[in-house]
Amino acid sequence: MPLRKLIFDTSAVNALGLDPDIASMLKGLGLSYVIGITETVLAEIVATPDEEIRRGLLAVLDRLVHPGYCLMPYQWIIEHQAKAFDSDRSGFDWRKLHLRFLAGEVEIAKQEFVHTISEETRMSNLQLEKAFKALFAQARPPFQKLFESGEERPSFRAVTEHLLADGGAYLSIGAGLMERATGKRPTESDVKEFIEACPPFKALLVALCFAQYDRCIRGENMPSLGRAGRNDMY
Repeated sequence: MPLRKLIFDTSAVNALGLDPDIASMLKGLGLSYVIGITETVLAEIVATPDEEIRRGLLAVLDRLVHPGYCLMPYQWIIEHQAKAFDSDRSGFDWRKLHLRFLAGEVEIAKQEFVHTISEETRMSNLQLEKAFKALFAQARPPFQKLFESGEERPSFRAVTEHLLADGGAYLSIGAGLMERATGKRPTESDVKEFIEACPPFKALLVALCFAQYDRCIRGENMPSLGRAGRNDMY
């Protein structure tokens, strides 16, 4: 029976690092799962200001990597998938692409430069998060104005289906992502075909729909859907 795959976010890695029974937990995880370490989690840990805490969290990642591997940055994953789809649509299988990020694994183990770029990484993460929030903050007022008359707000599902339907804005975003990878502008039907053939690509677009709904369309008195930040979404 194949092992199941498991990917932690940074908060879970933090919790593991604080658990006194971490050794037995990691042993059990290694017997039951293939562990994935995402580049976004690695970047958040590298950005930890306190070096002692940072080294401790990197040690946790080092132990998790042994029953698993480090994953490429999400944008590389999408680019690899788009190129593979473009070169062989009939034979495309998103699960067969090699997405291991060996450079990340080597750096987790050797820590040759992560500590020297910690502050730079922290500032970069903050700037990217600020830009992510600003993008939706600027879009929120026009969306909110649409509902001033008391018109019922649509559900998240309805908004997502609209944005990904024929002529939807997020099909254009998807086309831009594919064009960046392949150098060719796909048709709308090409984008829709890739969305259905590549769940990671579809997940990225749905995550962006989620962010737009929660930050732009959701009413002030409606429960938040989570307010996940940029790294959590990606």
